[in-house]
Amino acid sequence: MCGACGERGAFDWARAWTAGLAARRAVAVAAARAADRRGLRVTAGTGGWLVHGPTGAATACDGLGALVAAVRRWSGEPAPLDRGRSSGPLSVPDEPDGGDGRTGVVLRVRPGGAPCADAALDGPGGEAVVADEATARAVIAALASPRWSPRRFLERVEGVSAAWGRPAAGTRPEPAGLAADVLLRLEWARQSGRLDAAALAARGPLGPGAEYDVEIRDGHVVRARTLRG
Repeated sequence: MCGACGERGAFDWARAWTAGLAARRAVAVAAARAADRRGLRVTAGTGGWLVHGPTGAATACDGLGALVAAVRRWSGEPAPLDRGRSSGPLSVPDEPDGGDGRTGVVLRVRPGGAPCADAALDGPGGEAVVADEATARAVIAALASPRWSPRRFLERVEGVSAAWGRPAAGTRPEPAGLAADVLLRLEWARQSGRLDAAALAARGPLGPGAEYDVEIRDGHVVRARTLRG
């Protein structure tokens, strides 16, 4: 099926928020605390992170997805979040007013819609109309892929009764100092498969006047943007 290339880990959805070394250090702290494994070390560098496992083996990670995959090898579930310990702030992208130029998409299922994801997303405007739920799931996967994620994000889904198409449940907002912990644990949950066939949204502060806005739907990150107040 065309457009269904939203492979897990194919696109680093959190890159804009981990662009600086200080932000990567915050994510490294969050990863080590979440894994909570003796002998595991996570070090931030100019291009990503280096994970040293308990056995001494080292894994270079250039994105959040790769980092979570590396630390998950040593810990099945993340340790409980300690809200009294800040991991440190993430980066606030330097974007002009109006955002990053991506277009929000309303995904609709109705008879006569497009038979494949690329055909649905390739048209003008902020609407993707598809013929059935299988094609809608392909659109969701496509929106998480390197081809479409830099240009489009999901606004909402209409015409789907399954859990993955319903309004997303929201997570508890956390202080800016815990943003790295929240995003890392979202990716952890996504990779574990707990968000397959589900919809979850997270929104919280990055710093003064800026918030992250993330939605995971059917196991794919369909929205990851910075909101400015």
